[in-house]
Amino acid sequence: MVVIATGVSRSAAASEARTSSLSWLRMPGSESCIATQALARSVEERLGRRVFVSAAEADVSVEGRIEKRGAGGWHSVITIRDGKGALLGTRELDRPEGACTTMNEPLALVIAVMIDPEAKLSSGSSPPPLPPPTPAPAPAPAPVVTHTDVPTDLDLTPRPKPPEPWRFQGDAVGTVTSGVAPTVDAGGSIAGTLFLPRGIPIGLRGYGSLFLPTKAEQDGARASFDLFYLGSAICPTMRRPAVTLMLCFGGHLGVLRSHPETQGRNIEDKTEVIWNAVSEGRITVPLFAPLALTGGISAVLPLLRPTFGYTRSDAASTPANLHKVSSFAVAADAGIGFFFP
Repeated sequence: MVVIATGVSRSAAASEARTSSLSWLRMPGSESCIATQALARSVEERLGRRVFVSAAEADVSVEGRIEKRGAGGWHSVITIRDGKGALLGTRELDRPEGACTTMNEPLALVIAVMIDPEAKLSSGSSPPPLPPPTPAPAPAPAPVVTHTDVPTDLDLTPRPKPPEPWRFQGDAVGTVTSGVAPTVDAGGSIAGTLFLPRGIPIGLRGYGSLFLPTKAEQDGARASFDLFYLGSAICPTMRRPAVTLMLCFGGHLGVLRSHPETQGRNIEDKTEVIWNAVSEGRITVPLFAPLALTGGISAVLPLLRPTFGYTRSDAASTPANLHKVSSFAVAADAGIGFFFP
């Protein structure tokens, strides 16, 4: 059922002869919706007369637009103004799902009522055919055009929009980081974000990241390093039909492990815990349900900075650092998102 969110002032007098101009805009993504000419014909069929003229000749002007809502559904806003441009009323129509063609009849009905609130509207069906001729010389009866009042199942009272449900987004992304492993390290991440219901602009995000081995080499001593961490964050969120923006605050907890590749240099073979504070900016752009493009960039502050040592070649008793986690690091990712609903 179409829900009309904003009532229209009915104080303006309407007459059967009132004419109107029509301005109708289909926003990006709503190209499948009804076009201006088809909408005008549908309104005139309901009123049973010619209604729309040029703006210079019209008694009132009707302006409307229709757009796609997020992952699904349609939203339309219609306004009517008098000849001096004063606002006479506004109506909003919403349909949570389905094809845009399901908006055609409600749009035509609402615009007809706004132009002439007192009119009896045609049902929109074709009139019944002429009855067969009779043997009597009297002329055949004229076709009967059936009229009906505004359907009683179309609720014209203002109602609040239903609360938004829980929403989930899963991500599969490629990731790079610099400052934790010895060199710039590439890997992959699997992430999930749960958005709170009722329009609360908060997302709860969790992810796991696994990176390819990297190498560190100093003074002929060489070792490889493996990096893995889990992350979580609280993300204030701004959602728009074409984009979702998040600013996340959280942390990493994981391990960095070394594997000696040079013998006789006392390279440490060990696993160290890493713990990082993270702030991240993210963007998600819907493609088509349920797919989206997603990406982010993070500033990383290592709270633990493990060191991996070795013995220098010119002084066997003097230890040196083969690798130490930096005091500041960065990370970035990009990939595909999946959102439900």
